[in-house]
Amino acid sequence: MVQINILGGKNEIGGNKILVEHEGTRILLDFGMSFNQNSKYFSEFLQPRKCSALTDFFELDLLPDIRGIYRTDYLEHMGRPIEEREIDAVFLTHAHADHAQYVHFLRFDIPICCTKETKIILQCLEEIGSSTLSDYVTGCEAFKFYKNKKGGISRVDSRQEGFVRERNFSLMEPENKLKIGSLEIEMVPVDHSLPGACGYIIYTNEGNLVYTGDIRFHGSNQELSRKFVEKAKSVKPKWLICEGTRINNYQIDSENEVKEEITKLVSSSEGLAFVEHPIRDIDRMKSIFQSAKMNGREFVIPLKAAYLIEALGDLCPFCIEDVKILVPRKSWGLIYNENYEQDLIDKDYEKWERNYIYRSNSITCKELNRNPQNYVVSMSLWEINQLVDIQPQNAIWIKSSCEPFCEEMELDEGRKQNWLDRFEIVKYAAHASGHASGREIIEMINEIKPEYVIPVHTENPDLFKQTEAKIIIY
Repeated sequence: MVQINILGGKNEIGGNKILVEHEGTRILLDFGMSFNQNSKYFSEFLQPRKCSALTDFFELDLLPDIRGIYRTDYLEHMGRPIEEREIDAVFLTHAHADHAQYVHFLRFDIPICCTKETKIILQCLEEIGSSTLSDYVTGCEAFKFYKNKKGGISRVDSRQEGFVRERNFSLMEPENKLKIGSLEIEMVPVDHSLPGACGYIIYTNEGNLVYTGDIRFHGSNQELSRKFVEKAKSVKPKWLICEGTRINNYQIDSENEVKEEITKLVSSSEGLAFVEHPIRDIDRMKSIFQSAKMNGREFVIPLKAAYLIEALGDLCPFCIEDVKILVPRKSWGLIYNENYEQDLIDKDYEKWERNYIYRSNSITCKELNRNPQNYVVSMSLWEINQLVDIQPQNAIWIKSSCEPFCEEMELDEGRKQNWLDRFEIVKYAAHASGHASGREIIEMINEIKPEYVIPVHTENPDLFKQTEAKIIIY
């Protein structure tokens, strides 16, 4: 008997954690963070306690308290007995936090199955991110002690040799089924707002299960989603686990229209054009890059974007050499003074950042100030203090990201507006969602023709009753 347990992602957008069981085989589809549940108790400056290991997460329903899936170092610290592994594999649809953030807590010996792009993004987040929950590709055993050189006992406080574990990743390829116990799993690429997104088809002797992950039909790779629908329809699924972020929104977006709008806005700008966008949305960066080129300008990216683009290599639609890399002032801010030796300047930056300081296509805020009409600049609230160094004149700000959906984001939006007002920067909008519209979701379900549809990643599961399938709401 196939059992489907929605551990996260029901009656909320994100937080997907889906347990599928069949004849003793148990797999997880995604293992993401619930933004809604987390924001009930925590904020930027109030976070779950590291010392509690998993206790805070269990107490506040941020993680399901189930056996055989969590790191033994955390369980030992909590005084819980060591458990046998009870999950055969985890299948990630993509690397957004609401689908992959809590991989950090999983046992190191559980296979993680995903696309090559998803692993690269997780690797980048681990290497350059600031989150304490970033043991994605490797993991350092926590709450461990060792005998130091003086014969005493020391704590493992960093990623020390002998305590770092490699996770077992299995990279999925289209058309190749992976056999896990009684199940066969096939990865099928889809279009979403970051590289490597996919859905899954799970084959069983009691009927097939299709999981959409997050999907859209209006991006630069929309043909992938249409092929996904054709493939899903061909297997005649008994169950379809379907995302419904925008099930209540019938507006059909277009990435091409976003590119055209950005191109038009940049053309009308007499000064710098700043574009705010999701940092890992390579599809959007491609649109901005092309808009800049059409206006005879160069696209300027932050250091973290440079790191991701270089890590993706041929999987990125443009090369790192095709853009400018903005090197900001940090720490002591010595980058503007040529009288200092390189090793002193380097100390202002993280080790990974130093690789980008002296490249031929690296620039500073001074250049943006001198020649504003030459550039389109990737910018966000987290780098907006660089406006003090840039001192822009006649600049515009193009918001190419989602609107705030919680109180904390609304406060951030207000702070950003204060910066824009201070420098007399005019704000515009040009955005397309990473999710299909309600009309497209209904049409997709009716074309696939599952016997049952299970809504996830939505606050409006009742709207799925518009489909021809039987709806199961957990």
